[in-house]
Amino acid sequence: MIKLMIKTVLLIFSFVALFSNALLGLFFFFLLSLPLVRNALLGRLPVKLKKSVTGRVYTYEYKEGLKMDIYYPSVKRKSYPFVLFAHGGGWISGYRRQPNNISWYRFLNANGFAVATFDYRYGYFHFIEDILEDLKSAISFLNENKEYLMMKTLNLMGLSAGGHLVFYHAMRVSKEGKKDFDGHVVAWYAPCDLLDLWSLETTSLFARFSVATTLKGLPLRKREDYEFYSPVRWVTPKAPPTMLVHGMKDEVVPYVSSVKMYKKLRENGVTAKLRLHPKGKHGFEFVLKDSLTVKFLYETVSFLKR
Repeated sequence: MIKLMIKTVLLIFSFVALFSNALLGLFFFFLLSLPLVRNALLGRLPVKLKKSVTGRVYTYEYKEGLKMDIYYPSVKRKSYPFVLFAHGGGWISGYRRQPNNISWYRFLNANGFAVATFDYRYGYFHFIEDILEDLKSAISFLNENKEYLMMKTLNLMGLSAGGHLVFYHAMRVSKEGKKDFDGHVVAWYAPCDLLDLWSLETTSLFARFSVATTLKGLPLRKREDYEFYSPVRWVTPKAPPTMLVHGMKDEVVPYVSSVKMYKKLRENGVTAKLRLHPKGKHGFEFVLKDSLTVKFLYETVSFLKR
């Protein structure tokens, strides 16, 4: 009870600080997200890889002021299937070179994929549409330099908020007939219905703070925006093959969000796969070392290879 009261006070102070002093708001955000920060800094995938699985890493400015890294497998080929990887962090934090993310890049490299990972603007000082524009720019950069980068196909993947970004983009451009990638879409523990972050299944104050910060308001006043920017709203039969992975003990993004998305995809006849870990929390693949987690990792690779 005391712990909940402390979190609630921190959340209130975070909102007050956000609109009065950005640096103070960032400080309170950090306090709210300490467990997530710990996983980001210390987490690794539970697979053993040779040090040599990753070859060269190149850095590009895909958009003014924003960088992209491309991790190539050590095995040289004429072209590679690409995965554009969007990091998590609640739209207001995270970084393309987080150690936990790098363990994903190396795992994908070991399985033959080149990985493009990019930074995007944060929801603290920008709108959700700005962040989505950064994702579009990253995709455009890859498509425009396809031959030079030796890109064979392009898949989209993201974790948490990054998963939301790739899902939303994929569903919307498919519905509008403006699809700009030719592969599949994968997201681990992504909020597919943004209103779920305010449901009783969510006890994370960080989740509520981050989505309210990014959408510039609470659901009571911004409900239309919460609905508009939810990927589940944009599903049509034109959606690309999709894989969702979620932990059933997730207190940041409730797993029902992925279940909703999966059902919507299936109702529209879209090829979709859903994997739920009964003991998984948010970011569980960096913490659990059980066989089921490892199985989900390799199923992700198999899905992307189809």
